[in-house]
This record gives sequence, structure tokens and C-alpha cells, in this order.
Amino acid sequence: MQVTPSHKPTRQLVPHELPLLFAVCLDLMGFGMILPDLQTRMEAFGAKGLLIGSVYAVYFLVQMTAAPMWGRWSDKAGRKPVLLLCGLLSSFSMGLYALSSGVGLIVLSRILAGLGGGNVTAAQAYLADATPENLRTQAMGRLGAATTAGLILGPAIGGWLSSSGGHLLLGSVASGLSLLGSVWIFLAVPSVAPRPKSEEPNTPLPSRINLLRAVPALRPVFLLAASAYFALSCLEGTFGRLIHQTLGAGALLFGLIFGYEALLGVISQTVLLSWLSERLRPKTLISMAYLLQGVGLALMPFAPNVALLFGASTLFGIGAGLANPILQSLASRLAPAERQGEMFGVLQSVRSVGFLAGPILGGVLFDVRPMLPYLLAGSVMLLSGLSAMRLQFVESEKE
Repeated sequence: MQVTPSHKPTRQLVPHELPLLFAVCLDLMGFGMILPDLQTRMEAFGAKGLLIGSVYAVYFLVQMTAAPMWGRWSDKAGRKPVLLLCGLLSSFSMGLYALSSGVGLIVLSRILAGLGGGNVTAAQAYLADATPENLRTQAMGRLGAATTAGLILGPAIGGWLSSSGGHLLLGSVASGLSLLGSVWIFLAVPSVAPRPKSEEPNTPLPSRINLLRAVPALRPVFLLAASAYFALSCLEGTFGRLIHQTLGAGALLFGLIFGYEALLGVISQTVLLSWLSERLRPKTLISMAYLLQGVGLALMPFAPNVALLFGASTLFGIGAGLANPILQSLASRLAPAERQGEMFGVLQSVRSVGFLAGPILGGVLFDVRPMLPYLLAGSVMLLSGLSAMRLQFVESEKE
């Protein structure tokens, strides 16, 4: 499928975008609050790297299965029911995390959270429905900014709550934020009728079932996305243990670092992205973003103090903020209009594949030497950035 050349981007908002972004921000804030606490809490139960990584990965294993289902359902029933149900599942999972007294209940809470992880998929599809192609990169950038804005406050507040009030207070507040996001969607985000299916009587059945067969140009996009999510999950799945071993720090610094990276992501997506996308080819911008992430990841385990750790995080945060909305917009342009929800569901599954492998492999490698997950993740990102320069799939997006 040929990508249509884009027009000059603008900052025009689509109708009802702000209430949707606010609700997504609240839900992701609740999700992000759990991250600083999970690793150290598992270690308190005597868990080693393999088990800690597996508990992280179970969330994404469930999400990998559930996200395409949510996407297809949103194509048929509309985006709002999926947004509501996923928000309620997220809220319940975090409430269970607050009450859990052992590994079994923590695992169950992560399974439920994975089932509720389709809200971003539905939000992406909602914006794709309402946004012209030439404005889609900026719309996805604003959604990414709302997501990372939630992760600015989420880990920072979560680290503070964990260190001062423990997992009961942390999980209760996280649950309440996701519930508030669902209420806001119910009140402020209108229902939109799904797009009618286009008539394709001569299309083979496998092409209608398998999106990647129907649109092979999506394959390199999804491969790049999987590599980025693998590297990020190596970081998230071991970072709490890394700073505890190298700097003697705990959940509070974890939250501050991740909040800082998320803030850089917001700045990148709302300020840098529009400016750079008018001046650079997409593949150049993607390559630059991946190279920044790779260098930042490789430097993290060697940072001798907090200041230099923030420096490495600066490179990673800017790179991650730039790459995600470009890949999302490109995938949206390539997918048929009536299969946007399905496409974003598959993209979410690709994300889950990366997050499934990263925490497990990263946890095992960390037990060998703490630097190994970061050297592996950094190498994957550097190779992906170099590979993106050789791809031709983005040339027609920018003329």
C-alpha cells in the first residue's frame, strides 16, 4: 500500500481530543505508579531475576493476546466501550496489587492489568478515525505526550508513596486514578460510530484475517517497534535493582528518573517533533531517535553518580519521545481506514512481544552482571537505528 505524501503539519486539535487525552493521562499515571515498587517488593519476597522478570512479562503476555481483540472489538462496537472497560479492569488490578500479600496475588493483579491494557489502542484508533492523514503524526504525538505525562507524575508519586506509605497506599491511589479516568471518559468523551467496512469481495480470506499479510509494508515498522520495546523493557525490568546496587538508591530515585524521562518525552513530542518533522526525513529522524536511546542505555550502568545517570537518561528520554509517534503515525497511514483499531491492537501486541522477552532476559543477565542488560539493550537500539537508515518504507511520507 502506497503511503500518501503529507502536507505541512499544523497543531489543529480534533474534536473531543482533550478529554480523551486527559483520561489516558490519568490511567497511565496509575499504571506508572506501580513501576518503582514492583522490583524491590518482589526482592523482599526473595525473588531472583528470572522470577522478577517473569512477573513483569506476564502483564505483556496477556496484553499481547488481548490487544488485537480489543482493537477488533473497537472496530465493530466503537472506541468508547473499550476505553471504559479497560479502565475499569486497570483500576481493579491496581486495587488488588494494594491488597496482595504474596507473589501469587501480584501475578494475578498483573494478569488483570494486562487485560485492561487496551485503552491506549482504543485511544489511538479514536484519534486515527478523527484525524486527517496530514495531521496524524501531531495527533499521535499529543497522545504520546498525554501517555508520558501520566508517567511523569506516576513513577515520581509512586516512588514517594511507596517509600512513605507502602504498597497499600500506592495501589489504592493508583486504582483511584484509573477509576477517575474511566468516569471522565463516560462523562466527557462521546461515542463515535465505527467506520463501515469497505467492500473487498475479491480479497483472499487470509489477507482479511492477517493484517501483516494484507499490508506487508507494516512489517518493518512493527519490527522497529518491537526492538524499541525490548530495549525499554530491559531498562524497566532491572532499573530499580541497578540503582540499588550501584548508588544505594530506592523507589524514590526510580520514580524521579522515570518521571524525568517522561517529561523529556512530552517536550520532544510537543515541541521538538513538529520542528524536526518539517526539516528531516522520517527515516533520518527515526534513526537519530534510536541512536540516542542506544547510547543512553549503554551508559546507564557506568554512571558513578546521580548527575551522570540523569545525563544518560536525557539521551534516552529524548530519543524515545521522538520515535514513538512517528512509528504510530506511519503505521496508521499504511493500514486501511476501516482496520485502524485492529492495526493498533497488533502494534500493541508487538509491543508486548518486546516487553515479554526483555524483562526475563534482562533479569537473568542482571544476575550475571548488572551491566549486561543495558549493553544488550543499547546494542539492539544502535543496530536498529543503523538499519532504519537503509529502509525505504518512509521515503514517500516526506517529500
